[in-house]
Amino acid sequence: MFEPVFRAAWEGWGIVFSWPNLLYPVVGTVLAMTFSAVPGLSGVTLMALAIPFTLTWDPVPLMLIFGPFIGGATFMGSVTAILFNIPGRSSCAAVLLDGHPLAQQGKAKTAIACSASSSALGSTFGILVLVALMPFLRESTLFFGPSEILMLTVWGLTTIAVLVRGSVLKGLAAAGLGLLLSFVGQDPRTAESRYILGSLYLRDGLDLLPVSVGLFAVAGVIELAAGGRRMISEKSRFEQLPGGVREGVLAPWRHFSLFVRSSVIGTLVGIIPGVGGTVASFIAYGHAVQPAKAPENFGKGDIRGPPAPEAAVDAKDGGALVPTLGLGIPGSSGTAMLLLALILHGITPGRAMLTNNLTLVFVLIWSLFLSNWLTSIFGLASVSPLSRLTVLPIAFVAPIILVLATEGVYLAKTQIEDVALAYVFGVLGYLMKAHGWPRIPLIIALVLGRAFERNLQLTLQLHRLGRIYFWSRPLVLSLIILSLTTLAFHYFQDRKARKVQGVLEL
Repeated sequence: MFEPVFRAAWEGWGIVFSWPNLLYPVVGTVLAMTFSAVPGLSGVTLMALAIPFTLTWDPVPLMLIFGPFIGGATFMGSVTAILFNIPGRSSCAAVLLDGHPLAQQGKAKTAIACSASSSALGSTFGILVLVALMPFLRESTLFFGPSEILMLTVWGLTTIAVLVRGSVLKGLAAAGLGLLLSFVGQDPRTAESRYILGSLYLRDGLDLLPVSVGLFAVAGVIELAAGGRRMISEKSRFEQLPGGVREGVLAPWRHFSLFVRSSVIGTLVGIIPGVGGTVASFIAYGHAVQPAKAPENFGKGDIRGPPAPEAAVDAKDGGALVPTLGLGIPGSSGTAMLLLALILHGITPGRAMLTNNLTLVFVLIWSLFLSNWLTSIFGLASVSPLSRLTVLPIAFVAPIILVLATEGVYLAKTQIEDVALAYVFGVLGYLMKAHGWPRIPLIIALVLGRAFERNLQLTLQLHRLGRIYFWSRPLVLSLIILSLTTLAFHYFQDRKARKVQGVLEL
């Protein structure tokens, strides 16, 4: 069982790291980073454009170039999130929660280096898990059904209670608004449209990219313009910026247990088809807050904030290849485009591919591995020039941020309605921030609400038909215990904090 896998892994390694094959991952990485530097564009867009040009290619070059397209673009989305509060894609929204406050403190170099280091290590973890699961690939995706995904989203929703700071009622109200907004679109049970206000645009629901860009980037520009701040960071000169690259690179190692837990979350979520990196990032961020010392520092520029979602998102890529290669079920939007490219080349994922083309599979895996490390190395090399942007005058930067946000939202789907939606949520985000209403519960509930409703309907239907028994599934029970543990831990931690506060007030 294991010998063919190790032999194919070694052969694939030799193909990727031979000349001139090595050029494909390098060029693919540069293209992916260039595309994803523009908010709204991503590796998925690049893959869609590349498929027609690769129809005449052999399978090996196809795998060599598509590996970087899957995972090489993620990091640049985090860079714009850290510097300008603009998530390059919705999965990067959790990175900005502490990444941008770090940049405002003048620690952009630390935040970007931390993101780069976590990205490389997280992707390595996900790929190692993928390699380890290769002998059991077909069976590994069968453990997660609608009931398991339902409880996974419930666990994610419990993080809202942990992340709420200040007024609990405001936090719960914001989460309730997020859940209500997640119901906009088509009913997953009847396919009937609801809450669309007569607009065809809203039939597919609220897109996460314009919502997250509006809540954070557009709202941030309004806040900068209204607040009279001279520049993004607190410092006026580059030489005065605190922090450094070394501190950021070592952050995942100093919080190694957090990094490992977040990578595990990202890999597991990636294995589940259709869940995606956005869910993985917010669950990992919420998990980072739960057992943390001084959890009140999260959201204010805590160095523990960026590594958790960054590691989860990059570990997700390795996990997402498990259902794609093992069952032909795309685990993410990127792997859906990969699946299309494979089918157009006459390659059918599944048992046949894992038996007859196993070396080709490892060419893709090692190309993805190399690309993630190249992305992080290029990112570290550009830390200093990128961090200089935080000391530019706001009068110069704010219009550029607004243009980038608008352009990114529009280019994602070329729909002017997305731009209008981003501006609506920009005003809402500014008003929420100005009046002390938390925005994080809203975005988490919006992200997880759709998956919760869809899988709740599937679970109830299967339970009524006698196809599953909810309470007899081990993973379901484990996730229930995990959710209850999360709430209990937060309750006792909050109770302890109130006691300490009472003593201090005496």
